Amino acid sequence: VMRNYIKKGDIYLITFVGNTTMMHFLMNLPSKSIAVAPFIPVTTETGLINAKELSININKSGIVAIFPSVSAYIGADTVAGILATGMYKKKEISLLVDIGTNGEIALGNEDRLLACSTAAGPAFEGMNIRNGIGGVKGAIDRVIFDDKLKYTTIGNIKPIGICGSGIVDAVAGMIELGIIDESGRINNADDLTTLNNDYNDYKERLIKYDNMPAFVLVNGKDSATQDDIIITQKDIRELQNAKAAIAAGIKVLSKEYGIKLSDINKVYLAGGFGNYINVRSAFKIGLIPEEIAESKIESVGNTAGSGAILGLLSSKQLQKTIKIKNMIKYIELSASKDFVGEFVNSMFFNC
Repeated sequence: VMRNYIKKGDIYLITFVGNTTMMHFLMNLPSKSIAVAPFIPVTTETGLINAKELSININKSGIVAIFPSVSAYIGADTVAGILATGMYKKKEISLLVDIGTNGEIALGNEDRLLACSTAAGPAFEGMNIRNGIGGVKGAIDRVIFDDKLKYTTIGNIKPIGICGSGIVDAVAGMIELGIIDESGRINNADDLTTLNNDYNDYKERLIKYDNMPAFVLVNGKDSATQDDIIITQKDIRELQNAKAAIAAGIKVLSKEYGIKLSDINKVYLAGGFGNYINVRSAFKIGLIPEEIAESKIESVGNTAGSGAILGLLSSKQLQKTIKIKNMIKYIELSASKDFVGEFVNSMFFNC
């Protein structure tokens, strides 16, 4: 507001999207029932609320528009993402994957939509990773395995850690060079017979940390913290769990929809992570099942925010969120007989 020289009193409408729990917090509704079975929210409906009732300081006649949710774990942010991508009005079948601690996945077209939520864990956000951090200045966000290992950092400063997109790049590159096998195991330097002498730099980066194999991305002398930045065997297992949860959710949705994975025409990778991830690396680690062509994958960034903007600028677009909500059938993965088997199968990497 200050940056654009707009007075708060000149704002008449705000749109809000977010997960179902956040929407409850915003509206001062009890959210306890979301956290316990059978996971029933107080409301999932669209809301038009006087801003004063929510103590939001805009024009005294201002209105807050709340996007609808679908269920306890498919929120208004997913509805907004479907609105932004336009997948609800296309003949072709599209897939929306919004990656965070929970991965929200939607599949369908103009005829019908299915959605599920899977507990991917925080690895894609840099958490539960030894040197993992969020997308802040100094985070390694790209890793390139060339004749020598190269990387970039957010803000182009010395690295302090590695964020989700960098972790995916690092693991994808290690898979490609045979440093990691399809099971996710880090090989010993002696096992790397596929690497010729030109790749001795990579072999020398293989170390032991806490009695487990690890790979040094950045030597301490080159980091801002003076400590090595490494990828451990445990880090790789965390990433495997996260990507397997997403991939298994996609496979279950496609079965429920009655299609083959190859029938999916477009894959939208959304969310903050989806904005920065290297699509080829995501494909290499098996985040997206290999039956879906890599060329169909597109990083689309913050679709929740884009959908919120559409609803802010057009009452017709805001009304379409109700149509989208009513189109969506929620699939509870914990009740799916296929999910555990698909999860186990999806733990493997594409080697």
